[in-house]
Amino acid sequence: MIRRIFNILTVAAVLFFGILAILAAPAFFDPAFVVVNNSREPVFVVAKWRNDAKQIGNIGAMSSFEFSLDAEAAIQFRVSYPDGATAESKPIYFTRGTKVIATITSDGVTVGYDHEN
Repeated sequence: MIRRIFNILTVAAVLFFGILAILAAPAFFDPAFVVVNNSREPVFVVAKWRNDAKQIGNIGAMSSFEFSLDAEAAIQFRVSYPDGATAESKPIYFTRGTKVIATITSDGVTVGYDHEN
């Protein structure tokens, strides 16, 4: 009887820690970013955080670009349109395990987390 209880508790503990590992693993991934160009024209994008910047470059109309960073800060996206107009997003905080989506339209750029959509 005691052996049976011990076996059941062992299986329960293994299941618990297995599920815990699966749920906690994404928190250790580098932050991911998706820049989606929903405008009808190509745009030039630069991502800025702290004292760093990443020149993403040209993103075609109705296209997207994905990248990740090994950092933790607030990030802003600056968009330049072919007609010379520019737009800049509000800063958004990122850390390990987060995914930030920047959506570009002809009216500007908005940012949010993937779980908000």
